[in-house]
Amino acid sequence: MNGPGPWGPAVDAQGAQDVLVHQALMYGSRHEYLLTAVPYLRAGRRAGDAVVVLVEPPVAAALRGQLGRETAAEIEFLDAAQWSRGPMHALASCHDRARADWWPRGRLRLLAEPVWRGRTPLETREWKRHDALLNVVFAGTPTMIMCAYDTAVLPGHVLDAAARTHPELAGPDGPAAAARYTAPAEFCAECDAGPLPPPPAVAARRSFATGGLPGLRSFLFTEAARLGLPEDRTLPFVLAVNEVATGIIRDGGGRGSLRVWAEAGELICDVADPVRVLADRFLGYEPPGAKGHDAAMWAVRRLCHIVETRSGPQGTQVRMRVRIG
Repeated sequence: MNGPGPWGPAVDAQGAQDVLVHQALMYGSRHEYLLTAVPYLRAGRRAGDAVVVLVEPPVAAALRGQLGRETAAEIEFLDAAQWSRGPMHALASCHDRARADWWPRGRLRLLAEPVWRGRTPLETREWKRHDALLNVVFAGTPTMIMCAYDTAVLPGHVLDAAARTHPELAGPDGPAAAARYTAPAEFCAECDAGPLPPPPAVAARRSFATGGLPGLRSFLFTEAARLGLPEDRTLPFVLAVNEVATGIIRDGGGRGSLRVWAEAGELICDVADPVRVLADRFLGYEPPGAKGHDAAMWAVRRLCHIVETRSGPQGTQVRMRVRIG
């Protein structure tokens, strides 16, 4: 890859600009952050990129102050807290906006800093996976992404994952190949290592088979109400579970079972397919389109807070989580 400068338009040997550039910016102070982030954004404006900043308000204010009013006015600032409700929400929303608004204006140049504080271990793991998936979802698109990590406050395991999920590192010395970069499929396999914890004994259980989906949906509505899921979240939950059950009936062994329970502020549904084995590490993470990616699982992941899958000789397990509060 070559270009006119550290953050100029990335091009391949044929001059095409549909080459994803995904960098991690490790910084130890606000001053160090601005030394790299501000030139990156200014270079985007000079190149005519669609420049987008996805950070929290205090960081946005610091960037605006350094960029100046005229340059800052040409950049779209988004509040990271609003985009960080869930990793799949952020991934899908960013892709939707890029396709509808940003790519039509040229190359997308994104500066982002996820909100890590207050995350559960599961949420933290899925945000790490999100960084790896960016390399898959935005591959072959006119996109530059710089993800910022505060080394002074973030735990070591988050910084370690950042070095493994970004093909390049950025900083005062310029981009450099990330020596510890791990292929997304391998990283996602590590995220899915080990079995899921078993459902609790109090979980409500239901089997389903061909012709049984209406009864299954009625059961899900009843359980959602009993366990305190708000009405405006119940239909998305039922639709997500129904999609998974439909896939098992259509493409699996024609029958399956599920369990539903509430835990730590979430409604959880565990669906078991005793026959089908899934080989796709990115099932439901890639947007449906010309490549024939699974539209049903893409929708399921968008309808839920987090979806976990495990698959092997024993069949496939899909665990869907929806926030109650």
